[in-house]
Amino acid sequence: MTVFIAFAPADRSAAESLEAVIERRGQFAELDDGQTALRPVMAGDAFILLVSNALSLATARLRLEQRALDAWASGRLILVRLDKGIAPVGLRDLPSVDATFEAQKEFVWLKVAEEAREKQKLRASSEDNHVPTARPNGGGMGRFLWLGLALTAVPGVLAAAAAVAIYLANRIGPVPGGWRELVAGVDALGQRMGAPTGAAPWMFGLTIAVTLAILAFGLVSVALRLRRVLARPRSASPQPASGAIFISYARANESLVLPIIEGAQQAGRTFWVDQQGGVSAGDSWAGEIVRAIRNAASVVVMCSRAAFESDHVKREIYLADRYQKKLTPVYVEEAEPPEDFEYFFAGLQPLKLFETPEADRPQALVRVLG
Repeated sequence: MTVFIAFAPADRSAAESLEAVIERRGQFAELDDGQTALRPVMAGDAFILLVSNALSLATARLRLEQRALDAWASGRLILVRLDKGIAPVGLRDLPSVDATFEAQKEFVWLKVAEEAREKQKLRASSEDNHVPTARPNGGGMGRFLWLGLALTAVPGVLAAAAAVAIYLANRIGPVPGGWRELVAGVDALGQRMGAPTGAAPWMFGLTIAVTLAILAFGLVSVALRLRRVLARPRSASPQPASGAIFISYARANESLVLPIIEGAQQAGRTFWVDQQGGVSAGDSWAGEIVRAIRNAASVVVMCSRAAFESDHVKREIYLADRYQKKLTPVYVEEAEPPEDFEYFFAGLQPLKLFETPEADRPQALVRVLG
């Protein structure tokens, strides 16, 4: 369980001051200036990014930014503003802790340390660096319980198999045997195994009864769990259709983008378009977008000057890269992608849709999607 403190080299003194406060509270902290490759942020970790003017000029800004977005995707990011510097695109609209007043630094560091402790308590999600979630039945203890029950049932299974074999053997012959012959056969088998006379039938009956009780317990447990799953309320958020194409666009380009998508839909393509606002960075929005991109067949980025300045477009591109989705950059206007967007578009063939007549744009999009 580590608290990573990411910072520009010029802010090392502030990072070391925060590190000292965190470690005094019994938490392990590790400084991250982006110059050294550190392990990914995982379950039980927290990631603090110190935002300042120096960060925008840092040579390792892109690496720190990607680690911050990775932490955001799993709910483990804490932004701390050291001055009036602007955070990188993708992080600007996220909540942050104000540490601009030097006189309040000690108090702010305590607040940040407490928030980091809360982040470390978050349960691991299935998307959190592929760390499996804790099972509601008790995890390891639940598995040991079922293993113990299964081992307890083994003698009953063997006893039932032996009794069936003896019964079938008694049924073969000129005078088929019945219940008495079955009991006698079980008793004879027990005597050959060293059991006292008359003990084997009782032992067989007891072990078979225990096995049936375990089987009944298992069936009831499965039925109750299934009932709980079916009784859970469904999410009010619209669930993305599996295999749909996710459209990432800036809200300012809505009048350009939506007619193109509507035309492409008439040609039989399926898209997932966020028309609920898309500008909130809250947990509900993040969860919905993560699910949509994770289930998408591919991701189309409607590129424009507004898109390259959009925090949520930047996060959506990052998530698409994280889930290894095919990216298709589609330019709805002439614009030069900044360095952090070029990183994701490297090697991709863009579609310059603004050079196509407006009426032909839906078909042009359909063709480039294949």
